[in-house]
Parts: sequence; C-alpha cells; structure tokens
Amino acid sequence: MCTEQGMNQELKECFDNVRDSVNSALGHYQIWFALRGKGKAIDEYYDDMNDCRYVDFFRAANVAHYKLMFIEAGCVFDTDDRTDRFRRLRDLMNENGLIELSQKFGDSLKPYQTLVSNILTVRSKLIAHKESGVEPPELYQKHGIKPDDIKELLLHLAGLMSELESEVNGGASWSTVGPTERWESATYGLLEVLRKGRNS
Repeated sequence: MCTEQGMNQELKECFDNVRDSVNSALGHYQIWFALRGKGKAIDEYYDDMNDCRYVDFFRAANVAHYKLMFIEAGCVFDTDDRTDRFRRLRDLMNENGLIELSQKFGDSLKPYQTLVSNILTVRSKLIAHKESGVEPPELYQKHGIKPDDIKELLLHLAGLMSELESEVNGGASWSTVGPTERWESATYGLLEVLRKGRNS
C-alpha cells in the first residue's frame, strides 16, 4: 500500500523506470525537433551546424535522437508483460489503493490509442528492426505520425507521472518529471555557444 512516506518499493521501481522512459522520450523528441523542425534551429543556426568541423555530429545526432524517441516511447507502452510499462504501473496503482487515479490515467490516454499503436508499429518495423519489404515513406504515410502529436502525448505522460508522484508523496517530489521544455532550451544554449566559438 502507499503510505504517508510515499510509494511502496515495487510501485516506486516501476514508476522510476516508466518515468525514465517518459523523460528520455521527451528529451530525445525536443532535441531532434529543435534541430530539424520547421521554424526551429535549422533556420537560424544552419551555417553553424553545417560547418564541416561539426556537420557529421549533427547528422548523427539527428538520426540518433529520432530513433531513440521511438524506442523510449515504445518502452512506455511495451506489450511485453515482463517489462515495467504504463499498463503495469496502473496495475500496481490499483493494488496500492490508487484506483481512481489509475482510472483517470487510463481514461486520459484513450484519445491517444491510435497514435500509440502507430508509434509501436514504426518502432517495430523501422526502428528496432529492419523489416524486409517495408518502405519507410509508405509506412509513415499509412500511420500518419505528426511531430506535434508526439509532443502532445509525451507532455501529457510527463504530467501524469508528476501527478502520481505528487499524490503519493504529499505534494513533494524526489525526481524531475513533468511537462518541460528544458531539453529544447539546452539545445539552443549549446548552439549559441557553438556560434560564439565559431565567430570568436
């Protein structure tokens, strides 16, 4: 059961793992989108990122953050019963007397069911594996994943995790989970330092 001191150990371990995946997915999304998104850093810092001394880093980083976004988001909604995932987290919430909050979480994610299914499909067929005969453009067109939709889902998940932590910890927090733009801000900060260094 959850006590005044917070979560029981099993629930906390599951919370920690799901929280880490949510934070990682959101971080990878924000860095990738800050670097490549329309109207983002690529417009203002293109010459800095395209410098022959650094361009290979940014090319690799773009691909890595994009793929890891799908990997970590997929971990949150993994279909393997052996894993710590959002479904198991809700089961443990129910076992620990957080039934109403668990139901609220489930209801709030219903509008995202199609998006979650599409993320898992892309992760399985293109990211975690290279399925033969699968054409990436056709898969993306069929499953229609938009960056803004991923952002909305990930920020929503971060908000839910923050709410759970606050509920069982008397409003206090021992972690850094919640809706935030800190990874995007850090990306712009890094690019600004890079520009100053190139121009000095």
